[in-house]
Amino acid sequence: MRKRLLEHGAELRRRVERLNAERKRVFGSIEFALVSTERITTKYNCSPRDMVLLGGDRFLFGYNVRMGLKREVKLEDVFAVYEFADRKFVPRDLDPICDPEFGRDFAELYKYYRETVFSDFRRMDDFLYMAFQVGRDIDDLKCFKWAVTEEGIRYLGNRFDHEYHFPPPHEFEWKRVIRDFHRYGTHPHISIEDRVFVETVGGDLTVKVEDNTETGEGIYSEPVLDPDQTLDDAEIYYAILGHLILMKIRPFQEKEFRYLVFNEKLQEVQRIDQIGESCVLLPDGRGIIFHNRYYLQTGEHKVFEDELSGMVYSRRIEARNGEDFLCVFYNRASGVYVLLSYNRVEQRLETPIVCNGFTLFDTGEMVLFKGENEPRKHHLLQVWRTPYVGPNVVLEEKTDSYLYKISNPAVVGCLADCHDVLNLIEKEDTYANL
Repeated sequence: MRKRLLEHGAELRRRVERLNAERKRVFGSIEFALVSTERITTKYNCSPRDMVLLGGDRFLFGYNVRMGLKREVKLEDVFAVYEFADRKFVPRDLDPICDPEFGRDFAELYKYYRETVFSDFRRMDDFLYMAFQVGRDIDDLKCFKWAVTEEGIRYLGNRFDHEYHFPPPHEFEWKRVIRDFHRYGTHPHISIEDRVFVETVGGDLTVKVEDNTETGEGIYSEPVLDPDQTLDDAEIYYAILGHLILMKIRPFQEKEFRYLVFNEKLQEVQRIDQIGESCVLLPDGRGIIFHNRYYLQTGEHKVFEDELSGMVYSRRIEARNGEDFLCVFYNRASGVYVLLSYNRVEQRLETPIVCNGFTLFDTGEMVLFKGENEPRKHHLLQVWRTPYVGPNVVLEEKTDSYLYKISNPAVVGCLADCHDVLNLIEKEDTYANL
């Protein structure tokens, strides 16, 4: 049986590869890759902070300069405009942001808030926000709002601090356990929809897969600070995502929540505290993703080692091919971005790109920079080729193909499902579990 299954799997893989090759021929394919590294020069030694597309081939570069004894801060002390042409960066004037009202608001900001520093650009729908930190706390912000139109950007004012925000850190709702979930006995526990059982009594946090209060043993345990707590004392939330059950638990008298992922199919538990910062769902419900790792429904997980923390979910960018999506995480204090590109067909996450600012052009080319330790005039910018082309770009597609009638996203969904079957076929496990 095993041999026959592997033979059928090999045939399925050959057909999947042929179909995917034909799909790329019909719809085209753009691989994520570094194309070149270029350099721009600013007027002063500065610390770059962010960049944003203004429309067409022009982008706005934002930075901070140590002004020293200079009393008045001008627009060119914080912003520069560049045109991206033939993969070169040509400096242009500041006409796109030279609005008289904005100039007055900008001058007053630096006049009345001596600690003002430029923080970041944030694009939300058809609006662009320029955020400036005016105090020691990252929430001490003043924001300028612009409308983004086909002709360019138009200044709307400086009374929009309340509109500057980030998406919810989790793409699901936490449910809090209530007393009806309690199961009492020699070793009491809490039932999460009769699928997994958890408790923090007796000196440890324990996760069980059986509704058995006669024993305190489970498939996972870790110590708690207060061994004398009762079933009511812990604060427990949960979320069910397919075969994954996420648990958010704060034992009695502890300050921090602990985050666990229970895989119902594999009957295993992973502690992943990054869930507390942000957690995003992969397409088709195939798993969850954080700024430095992912965990799939199949139990496959990978960690990308870094020293970053405090990353918030910023936004998701979906490619027109239905195959790729880019997840963006951001550190509001340091201005660091983490870009994670996921491919639905291959169910693969690209190596995270860490940068201090980036922007995407309609052609799919992405320009980014990485911050330096010291202010300087010359700054390196990387140019990447990506599949995230804009809606106005005409792709070379073979419209006479049958696959074209089906559509690229539909074929991508089929290929992704086939890969699920192939992963199961090649998985070393008992037949009952498979």
